[in-house]
Amino acid sequence: MKEPGLNLIRKFHLRELNLDFMGYHLLSDDIFSFHHLIIPSCKKGPFIECNGAILCCSTSHPYLHIIEEVDYDMFLSITSEMIDEYIKGYIDKENLVAIHDILNCFEREYYNDKIRCKFVIKDGFLQRSLKSDILIRKRTLLK
Repeated sequence: MKEPGLNLIRKFHLRELNLDFMGYHLLSDDIFSFHHLIIPSCKKGPFIECNGAILCCSTSHPYLHIIEEVDYDMFLSITSEMIDEYIKGYIDKENLVAIHDILNCFEREYYNDKIRCKFVIKDGFLQRSLKSDILIRKRTLLK
């Protein structure tokens, strides 16, 4: 991962929290990845901290791109919450709850839908937990 992504991991204490910007836990065989928030990844898109969020490579990152393809409004809502976290400078319970609610809505609406003969929502995408009490305690310790 490039320096802006590594800086975000350090700045937001993501390894200590074992969380990404969407509230997913990093699994033992997974890695964090940089997701462009505002300007998409391309040769012209900047790879800078203020344009990114850190997501889990095997769960939240591909899931977010599926959401982008299937329901762009929900994608924008999640992106807005992650931008808010970036502005605050920490992973916030309010934002995680909002993201969790958006994901629950997406899952209710599209659970049995398929894209190119594959289910939109993989089982691994559903394996997230919102442990806000633990997050708040950990965040308080890190400040």
